[in-house]
Amino acid sequence: MIRLRNEEEFLLPAVESIADAVDEIVLVDNLSTDDTPRLIARLRQKYPRKVACFTYPYEVRRVGREHWELVSSGDFSSPHLSGNYYNWCLRRCRHRYVLKWDGDMIATEAFRDAIAQWRRQPVPILVMNGVNVHPDRAHLVAARSSDRAGMLKRFRLPGMPSWATSLTHDAPEPRLYPRWRAVYHNQSGWTQTLSSPFWNAPFRRELRGVGYLHMKFCKRDPLANYSPELAAAIADNVIAGPAMDRSLLDLLSRSGLRRSFGDSLWLGETPLAAPVAQSCQ
Repeated sequence: MIRLRNEEEFLLPAVESIADAVDEIVLVDNLSTDDTPRLIARLRQKYPRKVACFTYPYEVRRVGREHWELVSSGDFSSPHLSGNYYNWCLRRCRHRYVLKWDGDMIATEAFRDAIAQWRRQPVPILVMNGVNVHPDRAHLVAARSSDRAGMLKRFRLPGMPSWATSLTHDAPEPRLYPRWRAVYHNQSGWTQTLSSPFWNAPFRRELRGVGYLHMKFCKRDPLANYSPELAAAIADNVIAGPAMDRSLLDLLSRSGLRRSFGDSLWLGETPLAAPVAQSCQ
């Protein structure tokens, strides 16, 4: 399950990095204005028996204050809430288990090994995280400050991601889980949260090592899905971190991503040519 909005920069390598590890690829485009629809058409041509494509036609409130304000109004059924959007996407998945993936994540060998092990000895929930690649494609990002309370107070934020004050690693997240009774809710206010009857420790396994390279901070607009105040707080906290190790650099090279385009913090890829887009359901 991959939810998409303006993901032209890394969509192809993100999907191709997991295509042979999954049974179905459910792509949901949310009003993209870039070349994302054309790239979806390319993926449908390459994986005609595997790719299912849908369009979610509502603007989704951005993480942070925008989401918080809509939740505070009491309209929990709004299609503009991210939790309801995620649930809509879940209903388009046909298999018993769902892998929640993003259009800017590149799977590692550790991910492949974990999926292979999971197929031999399945557990309901597989938790994993990744590392955030710096725009220079040679380092990971890091945080200028780890003072979460200070950032929340300074920007008067309703909440913020746990990784915003560490930044090198994403927070561990249930990425693979049973579709049965899985539901995303909006009770946290500033974003959505997964609820599953299998969340307790005996039913989950945590992937050891790095599950994916997160290319978020290499995009032209990496924080487009965050409310302006929250986006500013995170962007102000980003610095260059530790050098990437050889295995991660090699993965970038194999994915065709080991290059940079200048000195700006937010860098993007050149859009790829593709066939005329086909309409989604």
